[in-house]
Amino acid sequence: MAGGKGTRLQMGEKGLVRLCEKPLIEYVLSALDKAGLEILVVTTPQTPYTSNYCRVRGLDQVCTSGIGYVEDIIEATRLLEEDGPVLIICADIPGITSELLCRIISMYHDGGTESGSVWVPESLFTEYGCTPRYITQVDGIPAVPAGINILLGEKIEHEQSETRILIHDPALIFNINTRSELITAQSFFSRNM
Repeated sequence: MAGGKGTRLQMGEKGLVRLCEKPLIEYVLSALDKAGLEILVVTTPQTPYTSNYCRVRGLDQVCTSGIGYVEDIIEATRLLEEDGPVLIICADIPGITSELLCRIISMYHDGGTESGSVWVPESLFTEYGCTPRYITQVDGIPAVPAGINILLGEKIEHEQSETRILIHDPALIFNINTRSELITAQSFFSRNM
């Protein structure tokens, strides 16, 4: 998903904002490619430069209306006529790796539910000085959504049974929405890459 305006970040199209000299979207694209997954970038009219970046790289993409995140997921899934499981990941999650993606997909399949969502313990946010926007209990642990989901295309407009996947990896706490989050991420990834 690469169609957000990046209004909180105020640095242009969020997917193209650089972290350690690399566009945020590139971290996600690299992980998806190394995991051997089919890549389709969802852009909107608000992200023409991201669309052009993907076009130059030869990536498949679909442009949705840009009404909202959930609406764009539904629209893209319908446009593609996809009925099976669809992995949805935001373009601003630089901590994702091919190994994590494979682990998430495996845990989703093991869960036997229609959908899956990825969560990170809230304690990791506190440890690294980040502020979570939403917290709920996952397996008895306060957790924050990571921005990675798997949804069943044929039921994309309906509530789906869900496996909540808790991943204890500090790299997944960085979903870059503000300049302070970008600065914290820059410090973390420059030390841990």
